[in-house]
Amino acid sequence: MIAAPARQQLRDYQERAVETVIAKLDQRPILVSPTGSGKTTMATEIVERLGRPTLWLAHRKELIDQAAERLAAHGLRAGIVMAGFRSDPDARVQVASVQTLVRRNKPPAGLVVVDECHHAAAETYQKILGDYTDAALIGLTATPFRLDGRGLGDLFGELVVAAWPDELCAAGVLHKPRVWASKAPDLRGVRVVAGDYSLGALAERTNTAELNADIVQTWQKRATGRRTVAFAVDIAHSEAITEAFRQAGVPAEHLDGATPRAERDAILARLASGETLVVSNCMVLTEGWDLPALECAIIARPTASLNLHLQMIGRVMRACHGKDGALVLDHAGNHHVHGLVTRRLDYTLSDERVGFSEPLGLRRCSHCGLLFETDEPCCPECGWAPQAGGGGRRHRPPIHGTGELAEFDDTAFEYRRQVWVQIEAQRQAAGYKPGWSYYRFFDRFGVAPIVADGELVNPASATPEEKAEVYRELLRIAAQKGYKRGWAAYRFREAFGHWPRRAVA
Repeated sequence: MIAAPARQQLRDYQERAVETVIAKLDQRPILVSPTGSGKTTMATEIVERLGRPTLWLAHRKELIDQAAERLAAHGLRAGIVMAGFRSDPDARVQVASVQTLVRRNKPPAGLVVVDECHHAAAETYQKILGDYTDAALIGLTATPFRLDGRGLGDLFGELVVAAWPDELCAAGVLHKPRVWASKAPDLRGVRVVAGDYSLGALAERTNTAELNADIVQTWQKRATGRRTVAFAVDIAHSEAITEAFRQAGVPAEHLDGATPRAERDAILARLASGETLVVSNCMVLTEGWDLPALECAIIARPTASLNLHLQMIGRVMRACHGKDGALVLDHAGNHHVHGLVTRRLDYTLSDERVGFSEPLGLRRCSHCGLLFETDEPCCPECGWAPQAGGGGRRHRPPIHGTGELAEFDDTAFEYRRQVWVQIEAQRQAAGYKPGWSYYRFFDRFGVAPIVADGELVNPASATPEEKAEVYRELLRIAAQKGYKRGWAAYRFREAFGHWPRRAVA
């Protein structure tokens, strides 16, 4: 165990959150706060103020160590229930591994704290929580929804948002990531299973020598010398990325769920010291691990899960002394669908999928590839300015092509076309009806997609043939929904600025 850190003075937002959670204790609240905002500090303050026998549940050793250390800083004695540790049964607070406690006798508790509570719907959690129906329940997470985006209302009854990511970035608590993103990968035909892409098919699309070499070249151009974590699809992909970096003379290491604990700790210690510059992993460093000095995240794993998207990038956002910012190199195209992590979410406890409370609001620089906000007149990296009207003829997207990563351009047609391709791929993989894609696109951009033959049409440069196909599609929709033909004509005029001509009809 690492020596306990000194007790921290609560920031204003932390104090407000602590008070609100205690006031809503009987409603089974979830304390929602971004990665790096001090959720553990807030939760230990709550535990101390309530003074109840407490069970603190977590699913990773790092989370258990972190909770025990923070409790010790508050002067609270904590027992640990985890394989390889002897529990202190007399301690008022028991910090327990879910995987271990489910097989043991349960300690008494009047308060249960569930760390990373978006996992709480799992069977192991439910078996444990079933023994504490009379205890108060508090959840902790930066992402209060399941992997598939649905809410946790069957387990919790209130959401307490301590702070928003953009607020903490503005206050200097977190670093706002500078994001470089590739074109959206072609994921058509890749199935979605349990809220995310099928790993086997995903690995075939991403683990190639060409793409892995492109990851290295981009890092050398944008982030050379910075301590970096790469998120890969599977073990083979992570090992291939590691080898690509080594071949380029960059000190890199791989770890996965089977890496022995001592070896894993040594790898991460070398990353922290700078002896190793790149650590590649698959589904290990997404939660429960923090290195405030981490400067860059390489996203090589496409994901349909907003939850995983936020967790991966949250690793690099912590501010610390000597760190000049956070970089994200998105080779997976995830930002084209999920947007920046600083966007505000419409959290919900219902079974509906979580949405965004504001539009995507991003441009992708056509020259250098940086993603930047639409209220900026030009790219802050290279000075490129979008041309009025945008446009250009449609063409099929490359399959996760190599080349320059670029910043977002939410208003550019090419960017929106890439988003449409990815949304359609998700819809087809999940077996949803076509209307699902229309709603998802509208949620992102606030306008309905204009589609012909399954592809997005640019109103500024549409050919007569494309306009005719759009109108025929609108007529088909009107017939299906029982609308009059005039509905299609009005929709057509909204899109193109004129009524459909007789030749089009």
